[in-house]
Amino acid sequence: MRRILLFFLFLFLVKTTTAQQHPAIYIHTDRDFYFPGDTVWFKGYVIDNGFLSASTLNLYIKIAEENGQTYQQSVALVSKGITASHFVVPATYQGQELFINAYTKMIDCPIQTCYFKRIGVLQIDSNHASLTTTAKSSSDQNYQINISPEGGVLLSEMENQLIIQSHDGHGYPTVAKGNLIQEDGKSLTTFETDSAGYAQIKFTPLSGAKYIITWIAEDQQERKNKVQESQMGAKVSIQSAADKTTIQLMGNLPDQQVMLHAKLGKRTLFQQEFTLTKDKKISIPLKNEDLEYGILQVTVQDHTGQTLSKRNHLLGEKTMLLEPVVKLERGSGEKSGNKLAITLPDLGESADLSISVTAIEVPIDSSTNIFTDLYLQPMAQKNLIQPFTLWQHSKDKDLFIQMQEWADLNCPIDDSITKDSLLMLKGQIKMDKNRWAGFYKNYQDILKKEPKKRGATFGYQDFTASTMQYLEIDFDALGRFHIPNLIVFDSMDTKFNQIYRKLQFEPFHITYEFIDPTIAHRPFFIPPGYIPSKQHAAWENKKWDANPHVTIDASGKRVLQTVTINRDRKQREIDRLERRFYTAGIPTNVKPDQVLVPLLDSLVLKRSQTLEDYLFNNIRTKRYEVYLNGRYIKELSPDSISNIKADKFYGDHISFLNEDIVNFPYIKFYSTFALAKGRPAVLIYQSAPHEVNKDIGKAVDEQTIMGYLPVKQYAVTTYETVAKKFSSGYDERTTLYWNPFITISAGESTPEYTFFNNSKANGYCLTIQGISNSGKIIYYRKVFR
Repeated sequence: MRRILLFFLFLFLVKTTTAQQHPAIYIHTDRDFYFPGDTVWFKGYVIDNGFLSASTLNLYIKIAEENGQTYQQSVALVSKGITASHFVVPATYQGQELFINAYTKMIDCPIQTCYFKRIGVLQIDSNHASLTTTAKSSSDQNYQINISPEGGVLLSEMENQLIIQSHDGHGYPTVAKGNLIQEDGKSLTTFETDSAGYAQIKFTPLSGAKYIITWIAEDQQERKNKVQESQMGAKVSIQSAADKTTIQLMGNLPDQQVMLHAKLGKRTLFQQEFTLTKDKKISIPLKNEDLEYGILQVTVQDHTGQTLSKRNHLLGEKTMLLEPVVKLERGSGEKSGNKLAITLPDLGESADLSISVTAIEVPIDSSTNIFTDLYLQPMAQKNLIQPFTLWQHSKDKDLFIQMQEWADLNCPIDDSITKDSLLMLKGQIKMDKNRWAGFYKNYQDILKKEPKKRGATFGYQDFTASTMQYLEIDFDALGRFHIPNLIVFDSMDTKFNQIYRKLQFEPFHITYEFIDPTIAHRPFFIPPGYIPSKQHAAWENKKWDANPHVTIDASGKRVLQTVTINRDRKQREIDRLERRFYTAGIPTNVKPDQVLVPLLDSLVLKRSQTLEDYLFNNIRTKRYEVYLNGRYIKELSPDSISNIKADKFYGDHISFLNEDIVNFPYIKFYSTFALAKGRPAVLIYQSAPHEVNKDIGKAVDEQTIMGYLPVKQYAVTTYETVAKKFSSGYDERTTLYWNPFITISAGESTPEYTFFNNSKANGYCLTIQGISNSGKIIYYRKVFR
């Protein structure tokens, strides 16, 4: 009977392994700490069922200040489970941390939480109270231990595993040692926690007996904790081997009906009823090759649904982490070259990787990484404190898993998950003062008379295009429209106006939508129990060595380097007009006292006016010499009776004064002009007939919109020649190398990558992270001094 039960259970497991889990996300940044104004380069990994996702197309990203206020919201295009882009830390940011949220559209799962990542920000102001931590004496550390039997229950007259975790009042591990003592004072065994704060004791509690743990921490003060009393009941245990994981049920009652629930990650694995008999174990083997990596949670309940025992285990604990083999040829001295090649210890594996090399002056944070963010933190009930540090220092890593509080999650699988698709641009026409109803009625009346239905003109030009492209689009009764087959990357300039002339002068504006509002408006997520990180006091001295933006002013104070940018839209148009109306003989090296660009004037766009009126209303003085397209107009000399507004007679030579101002796109005024013998002068430039915009004044909406985050190659600094090495300036780079597009084929090594030291050449930290074709986690971090 037992063999039949396990056979059907095995069939069930094979079937459920094809179920799709909620995607897991990891973002690898080129550094752990940045200065205000720095660029953060990153690579995103999206994992389904332990492998790089083939179905996810969009990764939604929010970046927030340390108070949770979002300052940037973007979406990255995902291909075969990876994406790469960058964002900028605001130059004026004064906080110590920035937070990243990332998530996919798979939000049907009611308990889904966003991916959360912290990056540190090093500030110039050294007076920040949170920059340093004050060392506490051992007497006020509030040392504690947690005692938990395997499975959460201590069964009488059976061997049990007792897990001990020691920590201080902040939750950080500490070393403790002590004894397990029977109530009559008899010492049964001793223990000492490892550097991660964990130890275990195996013993068989007697029925009705009481036990005490006596222990001392680093302060050498003796403390006592009671052990929970043993009882009658059932419990679950898990044994792990290279090829299989075995769930064991046991009890100390004669007969007991229990229900076993097993979950892997965020999905139900199986549930089955069992009959337990005293002193007999039921073993349920699971083939590791049939299951993905993740947190396995097994719960035993009685017939009323009350939990009797619960056991947690990480499937793949001993095999899921793979450290690459690194071949490194180090350069010596400033700006010297280093050569790097990578292979995997398992030649049957291929992998997708990202590599970062940071100068040794930059602080690093190794408390989390791709392993903890993909498999541990998403399942934790609260934010884990230094999970990878504790994982590395745990002698028995299963103890670390057992002592964490894992969330009881159950997300939908297969067809119940929303399918992903590429994002297309949508928009809506908006009008003030309820003018839309009349506008749309006029539009419908025009369509009844037109043989071909036409709507509006939509122009677009992305950052790679030299000219704007135009489409005709239709809109519905609410003014809504969409742009089919237009995928927006980076930024895009848009221009929207009506086709039918009767509608062209109605004022309006466009609201564009690229990200689904139901996704975009999700509140920013900070994990429960998150503790803000505090920078070590030693970093205060290092950060100036690392900061590439800092300079020293006359008073000796460190300040950020700044660049003034004044080339706005008007200046760009002025530059264009200068090139268009260049005239030989007219000096261009003298700055005018006043520059007028009528076509950028809102009053000109709203109503027609003559050149004469425009000059009279905008030029500071009323008498001046006039030059038209570089030609002196002597009839308008200040000494004549025909100067501006002098009379209303327009001869052939000055009839242009009565023309519409839109024909004159560029006007310059000089209070003293050399060609006019030092007198005031106005230089007027007139467009050619074919250049005049006859639709001036019509309503046009022009915007720059953001689409998918740009995929831009990181610019690697190189010094190929000795001449370049010594002719270039001082190199203060903090990121020496960043490459998010590394692949390793099975049985092969990567090409040889070269990166160069900065001018300090004190050393660097090399970090490699990624995913193999079998779902193993690739991780390597080492500091080279």
